[in-house]
Amino acid sequence: MPTQLAPLINWFETSIVGSPLWSGLGLVAAALFGLFVLWTAFKLLARGIRSVSETLSSRKRRSTQGFGIAVAPIVGPGGGKQTKAVIAALQEHLGLFTFGSPFEIVKAPRIRTRGAKGLRASAVRYLERSSTDLVLWGARTSGKQTPSEVEILSCAGSLAPADAMHFEGFFPLLTPQNQDITFRVAAYLVARALQPGLSDGSAFKAEKLEPVADILVTCLENPDAIQERTRRTLEHDYSSMALNIGGETHLTRVAKLRRQSLSSEEKLPPSFEVHARIDLGRALLGLAAISFDPVRVREAMDHLKIAVDMLKSDEVLQLAQITNQAVQQGQAMLANRKRFSVTGGSTI
Repeated sequence: MPTQLAPLINWFETSIVGSPLWSGLGLVAAALFGLFVLWTAFKLLARGIRSVSETLSSRKRRSTQGFGIAVAPIVGPGGGKQTKAVIAALQEHLGLFTFGSPFEIVKAPRIRTRGAKGLRASAVRYLERSSTDLVLWGARTSGKQTPSEVEILSCAGSLAPADAMHFEGFFPLLTPQNQDITFRVAAYLVARALQPGLSDGSAFKAEKLEPVADILVTCLENPDAIQERTRRTLEHDYSSMALNIGGETHLTRVAKLRRQSLSSEEKLPPSFEVHARIDLGRALLGLAAISFDPVRVREAMDHLKIAVDMLKSDEVLQLAQITNQAVQQGQAMLANRKRFSVTGGSTI
């Protein structure tokens, strides 16, 4: 057998081993293999460093009081600048909306999908590992002047990461020229996700809400700097706060804002229109209580009646009405049973 392979071995040694071409290809292959090994080692090292960093951050968060807020990179054109701007906005303005509660802002790694799991699953995993209360990430699809599409996963103060509340929306373009408004808007939207009670004016005391309400009014006076959807959110929250605070100034502002929205030519979402009419009706009744005006009272009643008619078509309220009727039927049956048992009669 070795004798039969001798010609082949000789040919290999003379034609392949001694060939400059094959020697060069072998050198290139060895170099590529070496680069692959280095790249793999660097990737594993980076992953290890990130894991250690997250672990250290987790330990730090467990020993720190207050809210932990993580900001992941916003990807897309201009995403790096917007990420830095979001962090700056939170550092500068978030304290205005947390009512003195301490907070810590940390930089999170980019939120990536893992296999069939989506971004939200990755965000939940990060919340569990980092012990933060909220993680924010986003994307910019096209153009450097467009708003950022942002997603937030928030434990809302007490929820487990697996049950965290998910929010999505748009952050306005954050620039040095408009930062007086847009930075506060971004900080408020994060605070709103962190403390959902901000959208309910009765969740906090009026004296706490008044400075926040004044900030929202200032933002609403500059509609060009924010998206329409964001403007509606701010208008809803301000109206809820103002009605709880009371006073002629706030009630007048609510009436003005809600009238403008209802009189616009654009088609309003039904839920927004219902809230707008209820808020306008309540504001007008509040103003009439300060200085009686029958015209205001009639206008308030008109808006409230329209809101009631719109609510009648709501499936949830219809289900609640059916459930309430069933409960009343059960109570009536128990009452009849008790009456018949006392009188010796029969319920059959």
